[in-house]
Amino acid sequence: MRARIGRALPRSADLTPAERGLLAGAFVALGVLLAVTAANALLGVGGHAADALIRDWVSTAAAILVVGIVAARPLRVPFRRRSFALVAASVASYCAGDVLWTVWLSRIANPPVPSMSDLLWLAFYPLVAAGIVGLTGIRGRNRPPVGVWLDGIVAGGGLAAIGAAIIVPSVLSGHGSAATLAMELTYPIGDLLLVGLVVGIIALRGWRIDRGWAGLAAAFALLAAAHFLYAVHSAGTVGRPSAVTSLTYLLALSTLAFVAWQVPPTRPEPKFASWSVLLVPSGFMLAALALLLFDHVHRLPALPFALATVTMLAAIGRMMVAFRDARGLPEARRLAGTDDLTALPNRRRFMALTEEAIAASGASDRGLAVLMLDLDNFKQLNDTLGHHAGDELLRKIGPRLQHAVRHLHTVGRLGGDEFAVLVYPAPGDDAIVELAQDILGALRAPFTVSELSLRVTGSLGIATFPDHARDAAELMRHADIAMYQAKSRRDRYDFYAHERDTHSLERLALAAELAAALSSDAIEVHFQPKADARTRRIVGVEALARWRRADGRLAPPSEFVGPAEHAGLSRELTRRVVELSLAQLRSWRDAGYELQMAVNTTVADLLDVTFPDEIEGALARHGVPAEALVLEVTESSVLADPDRIGAVMQRLCELGVELSLDDFGTGYSSLAHLKALPVRELKIDRSFVSRMCTDDTDSAIVFALIQLARKLDMRLVAEGVEDRWTLDALRVLECDLIQGYLISRPLPAADIESQLENQRRQRLTSGIAHRHDQLNSQRRSIDRARIAV
Repeated sequence: MRARIGRALPRSADLTPAERGLLAGAFVALGVLLAVTAANALLGVGGHAADALIRDWVSTAAAILVVGIVAARPLRVPFRRRSFALVAASVASYCAGDVLWTVWLSRIANPPVPSMSDLLWLAFYPLVAAGIVGLTGIRGRNRPPVGVWLDGIVAGGGLAAIGAAIIVPSVLSGHGSAATLAMELTYPIGDLLLVGLVVGIIALRGWRIDRGWAGLAAAFALLAAAHFLYAVHSAGTVGRPSAVTSLTYLLALSTLAFVAWQVPPTRPEPKFASWSVLLVPSGFMLAALALLLFDHVHRLPALPFALATVTMLAAIGRMMVAFRDARGLPEARRLAGTDDLTALPNRRRFMALTEEAIAASGASDRGLAVLMLDLDNFKQLNDTLGHHAGDELLRKIGPRLQHAVRHLHTVGRLGGDEFAVLVYPAPGDDAIVELAQDILGALRAPFTVSELSLRVTGSLGIATFPDHARDAAELMRHADIAMYQAKSRRDRYDFYAHERDTHSLERLALAAELAAALSSDAIEVHFQPKADARTRRIVGVEALARWRRADGRLAPPSEFVGPAEHAGLSRELTRRVVELSLAQLRSWRDAGYELQMAVNTTVADLLDVTFPDEIEGALARHGVPAEALVLEVTESSVLADPDRIGAVMQRLCELGVELSLDDFGTGYSSLAHLKALPVRELKIDRSFVSRMCTDDTDSAIVFALIQLARKLDMRLVAEGVEDRWTLDALRVLECDLIQGYLISRPLPAADIESQLENQRRQRLTSGIAHRHDQLNSQRRSIDRARIAV
């Protein structure tokens, strides 16, 4: 039995196994005392001789056990500690009154009224009421609306009025002094008010009743019954409670002990009342109305009449609030379907309008279309300028879109930087294409955000009903897939295509998997050496990201860099590669390998004004000098916003970080911007280098670029060197560094370290051999001199 009780207690980590066993033992002992009292009161076991013993000493022992059980809760469990401490104090005060009455006052011929025990018993009510209110956890943002408070007053007041109408006349019919009758009346009325308080709180909780709150209501109802039985039994005299009354008292206190360990240690959100839960308060309101009508036939005592009146006033107030809420219901529904930021229909409302349009199209045999718009690089804008700037941009985009569709179609914001347009009835594919072009064209005009002029681009996916979908959810999903398909198109819009659906879904899944990989150890870095063109000695490496997939396969950048950019994960990917690369560079430098580490960057990195600070922090964390890091920048990324990106590159240059212009020669405006960019290195694209020995044009381009780098005092790196003939040609042209499969493929750090170690041994061996040759030459010179002498 003790084991079963132990398992029934809350599994709190705050209790040790020994404490749980002790608490279970206390409940077992309390149960035994209850059983002894019940056997005497209900079955007459022990006869009248045992009445006094059970009434005095068994009840006293049980009261002390109850105090210990209830007090253990705030002492050992931190949840709602203050509230349970008040409940424990109230039970201790009540039980102290019992003990004082048993050992002293009951033995006085005419005990005073009120006595010291009365003061202790009465202290129970404010203490336990304060504790109960604290147990609700209803405060601050969780505070319920006025209507719910009125529901609680109606329920609690109505119940108290009913109980008072029964108890008050019965107590007042007894004989005794005014003080005695007043005290006998105070206790059951106080109990009824506590019952009403609990019922009112249950109403505030949306009539969600668990074992804790049901136990509180039962405890106070039992206490009210015990006080009522005592008042009827003593009939206005100071007497001793009957055996049944003592049992009822003990059951009430034991229920409080049970409650102390059954109120769940969680903080559920209050579930406030809806129309369906107004039935219970309505029942109490009708009961209060019946009491007031009964008062016209037979006068009620003042207390139940007052409680019934308060209940009716609260019910009238509740009806007024309900009427007000009913009047505001249409506006509330409108607000529930409106996006707070843009005042456009939100996702829920847009879905509802789409479902209505589909239903109407079925009746009229007219199709409809959904155009889903996603803004490009919106996450980077938020990261760079802050969310307030992003919100400002979104607020300005809404009117642009509405003007673009000429207010003929529904524009909604689905969340984040996603908007949608519902076109009903659909005018045909050509007209939809024209509308898509108008929408994307509306974004091209600059937006003024935080005193900056921003140019915004987007991708637009189109899905039509019934051609592409069977219901609203499928239509939205297919428009979303088409939007991702549109990101790879030059015109930035696309219709949903079933044959590309699997690929698009795979891309979405890939983005989600990549996001998880960035927060784990799944991203690795391989390194491709950069060597001196004359000596083939490795002087640096380029860090290249690899993704270890769940199946163990190592995915190259071509498989995930594009999806990372589309999903807004390119910044996180760069951070990860920088951290891994600098950690490895620190390890190599500690081993005596003086190398430069090159890391690729993206447009999102260079648009972020905090990027230089991130690089500075990473260099400091790993103890790597700034000149050991080379950041590679593609010329296409520089052209995205030359002024802004140029400022970020200048800040990186001031840190001491070297900048390299990657894929040089593949763009159109490189020469116009080259002299203004703080770059120290040019990398000739592999498309020119790999064919320079077989194509005169490519050879001329490589020659011209090398001469340009010489004039601008820049280091030149040739990519894609894969054979000896290309290397010899680059040596003739006096290229500085080479990179390609002739030197090495991208390899893990351990393999690169092996190459570096072999290179060091060769240099050491070469140095020893060179010194040996020098010594031999000196000896031969000395020998010749001796012969001459």
